[in-house]
Amino acid sequence: MKRPRQILVVDDEANIRKFLKKSLERDGYEVRLAGTGEEALTSLEDERPDLLVLDVWLPDANGMDLLSDIRRTDPDLPIIIITAFGEIKMAVEAIKAGASDFVVKPFDFVTIQRSIEKALKILEMREDLDALKSVWERGQYMGLIGQSPVMKDLFRTLKRIGTSSSTTVLITGETGAGKEVAARAIHQNSERNNKAFVAVNCATLDDQLLESELFGHTRGAFTDAKANKPGLFEVADGGTLFLDEIGETSPAFQVKLLRVLQEGELERVGGGESLKIDVRIVAATNRDLREAIAEGRFREDFYYRLNVFSLEVSALKERRDDIPLLVDHFLRRFSLELGKEVVEVDDEVMGILLNYEWPGNVRELENTIERAVVLAEGDSITRDELPPHLLQTVSSETPLPIPRSTVEGSLIERTDRLESDLIQGALERFRWNKTKAAEH
Repeated sequence: MKRPRQILVVDDEANIRKFLKKSLERDGYEVRLAGTGEEALTSLEDERPDLLVLDVWLPDANGMDLLSDIRRTDPDLPIIIITAFGEIKMAVEAIKAGASDFVVKPFDFVTIQRSIEKALKILEMREDLDALKSVWERGQYMGLIGQSPVMKDLFRTLKRIGTSSSTTVLITGETGAGKEVAARAIHQNSERNNKAFVAVNCATLDDQLLESELFGHTRGAFTDAKANKPGLFEVADGGTLFLDEIGETSPAFQVKLLRVLQEGELERVGGGESLKIDVRIVAATNRDLREAIAEGRFREDFYYRLNVFSLEVSALKERRDDIPLLVDHFLRRFSLELGKEVVEVDDEVMGILLNYEWPGNVRELENTIERAVVLAEGDSITRDELPPHLLQTVSSETPLPIPRSTVEGSLIERTDRLESDLIQGALERFRWNKTKAAEH
């Protein structure tokens, strides 16, 4: 369980201290009390609270002076000032001096309760931002997760590719390994990140439909073409077009794509006008394209035009050290989405996950953890929540070693990391648009 927030209440009136302690503890907070400025400073030195409620009138200190002293040593501590009726001017001065909010005596509990909730929400957002700064150290890079040597190499490569905003990129790797996530990272790390990232799966459409989808069409180009329609190349103009499963396209269609890559222009289906476009192409495949070339299923000239820069996203079975980190990430993500507090998997389950071959790669692991979180009745995943096929294909009697740095730590330390995923999840959901993510 995540530890409760701790509040220090500083007020010279014993009845107010008693009232706030009882009411706040009922809301789940830990509450410490101080009746003087000296007691307050001693308490702050002993242990920093998450929030301070401070009366401006104390028997041995001026609350405004105390506020200034605290702000000099702890500029980020949320502080709510309590003032008497008629002292609004002082309250305004307190806000200018760094107080988060003020409450006027006499007050009801709902008033100060709302003030505390607002201040702690701002604190939580600040903590999330601080946590986001350390995503690289935690093994995350724009949605990709891993601390294994191959993933660290991939992170470095993605950063280098991002500096060139026009070079075509070919990403290889098994289905579910994270090729589209890598493509999005390339886009977000480039100068094109303020324009569209458009993805299309070439394997789901035949040549005719794919041509209409990518190139667009004019009115009357075919039976159902009742109006002009821009294609995805035009939609992605200035940005990045991700062509997934490029190995499934026919050689005839590859010729049309090659022309766009070479000349930077296209014609809509049924149209005769050439349209200039400025699009970066990132393609991906789970096939061996050199083998496809040898078999006559893929054009060699198109391959070399695509393969200006290539990178591989390794299969999950080739980077098992990343499994505990991925499990932790998905636990936090789905616990957040489903409103549950599932914070760990037991040792037997981790052994099973580490030994499984993961033919569906990260996507299969993600689905497995989501299912387990849905089914979990406590705060830990057991073998009862794993799919039967996984249990049938894996023996957990001799589990692979679990990286200690990834899975150890107290429950508090593990659940505290949930907060950073609020921003991480929002950024992924809104494609790393920080403004939209902040609004949600």
